[in-house]
Amino acid sequence: MIEVRVGDCRVCLLPVINGLPSEATKVREAFGRFEAYGATLGVEGIQALRNRKKLDGDFEVSELDLVYARRMEEFTDEPVELPSPAMCELVDLCTESGMGVIALDMNDAAFTEMYCDTVKAWDFVKEHRLAKKGMKQRFRCNTPEDFAIEWDHFIHKVKGYREVSLNREKYISDQIRDVAKYRKNLLVVIEVERARGVADMLR
Repeated sequence: MIEVRVGDCRVCLLPVINGLPSEATKVREAFGRFEAYGATLGVEGIQALRNRKKLDGDFEVSELDLVYARRMEEFTDEPVELPSPAMCELVDLCTESGMGVIALDMNDAAFTEMYCDTVKAWDFVKEHRLAKKGMKQRFRCNTPEDFAIEWDHFIHKVKGYREVSLNREKYISDQIRDVAKYRKNLLVVIEVERARGVADMLR
């Protein structure tokens, strides 16, 4: 966990690896000790997780996401699940406790606008090539956390994707600062590959 002081609020970033069921344990162990809980998801994303049983697995997955899942499974021998088990666990725990999950990422409309302004047509062409290369790429990681971060660096060879991640980190850190004005402490469940960037922006 990464702890950052934002004004009078103690903000704890809980980095999780998307896709691994075992990561839900981290969330369960941290839950119950904070005044508020946030996730690096948009409003619609949180709502979708809350209603995921009704959606019957209808979640959008990109070619790069499929390759990430395959390589993560090879590395961990743990089946990768979508949506993120850690994020699902936070939503479920907050729902059971009568609490809301604070959406710290952009809503769908804002993200789509930012994405279209940032990712160019040539970047889309590169995605298929990058996905094929990702199946053969040798990664030097020793832990699942290292793999998630190294994979992030790998796809950031595409400038548009790198800028999308940076824009998300800026937005998320701004949202955390805003929430911190009204809270004494806050737990943020965040993808491990975004945690360090957001923490650096908050310091």
